[in-house]
Amino acid sequence: MNLKKLTLYSSVFALQGLSNAVIPVLPELAGGDSGDVGVFSSLLFSGYFIGALLALVPLGILADRIGNLKVIRFGMLLTALSGFVIAFSDIPLILGVFRFLEGVGCGAFFPAAFSIIAEWKDSQQSLGEFNFLLNGGLAAGVFFSGMFAGFGIKTAITSFTILAGLSCLLLLSKAGELLSPDSNGKYFKRSGSEISIKNQQETLFLPELKSYLQKARKTLFQTNFGKIWAISVLLYGTTGLLSANYADYSAGFLTKPELGLAISVSYLAAMLSSLIAGRANINYKNIVRTGIIFAVAGIILSVKLPLLAFFLMGAGGGTAVVGLITAVSRISSSGFVMGLFNTGIYAGLGLGPVMGSLFLGPLGYETLFFGSAVALLSVFFVKLE
Repeated sequence: MNLKKLTLYSSVFALQGLSNAVIPVLPELAGGDSGDVGVFSSLLFSGYFIGALLALVPLGILADRIGNLKVIRFGMLLTALSGFVIAFSDIPLILGVFRFLEGVGCGAFFPAAFSIIAEWKDSQQSLGEFNFLLNGGLAAGVFFSGMFAGFGIKTAITSFTILAGLSCLLLLSKAGELLSPDSNGKYFKRSGSEISIKNQQETLFLPELKSYLQKARKTLFQTNFGKIWAISVLLYGTTGLLSANYADYSAGFLTKPELGLAISVSYLAAMLSSLIAGRANINYKNIVRTGIIFAVAGIILSVKLPLLAFFLMGAGGGTAVVGLITAVSRISSSGFVMGLFNTGIYAGLGLGPVMGSLFLGPLGYETLFFGSAVALLSVFFVKLE
């Protein structure tokens, strides 16, 4: 592995590991037995995703304006700082604020990182490797947080904060310069035309933001991007819906260790499928369709075979995202477009469980899961040009 890949891959592993290291110890971080533990647990959980969702597009625009490397450095510095505060503070409100800022760091990192990878010669293979380590970080964060909780509930958080700090040092060194040696003068590509986005300090940001919004509208409705974005929302919305409700649904037949094992298997499957999809000599359209079929099968099987179900859902998500990002890169590799794409993922994760909960009462878990599988299957027939 060359130095530029090591720098970017270690960063995504540390960032994702730190984000998930909080999840198993949320009740303790939120105050243990205090009366407001449920409220603060939700704040700590949701704050990260809200921060990322709000930051993705504006920081994707900023990456085009000042360069991908600068925005990646900012994202990792904010991640390391947030991890440091979370590791040493016990005030729930401060923890919630810095979970939000950690999400902002995530929102800064991903558009710029995907934009960089999309311009590499081996972009599809690199996307697979990148997503392999992305999911590896998520799995490691959950696993080690639970394993090390006996030594202190923040042991894993501290460990991944140190890794994030080391990644910052790599990004700030000459190794970081290898990532984006030609970061200025990015191009926003659309339907065969190119619109230069020049890094001019005297340019007013609000008029530029208006032009980006106009480009976003045209990209959504005059290219495949709208279809890609909708597929992302539905894929992550349906799998997120099941993941958010499965603990309650499975309480009668799965123990906590068994549930934890099933969730870990989904990350392992996503790691392997991302790596395979990235190296497969298959059209990106078929990669997306394969991922959808795996995810649909996983949702349906969740009512009887949870371990296999989570494996298939993880494999589906890991496969499909490689194809989806490849499809986006054919439209544009700009940070703005990559940020816009990632909002689909976080919108699905954030809104899917909320929207699904509205139907939980009248339908019940199994009918709701099956209905979400049918909804996801419908995008299998969407044609990507």
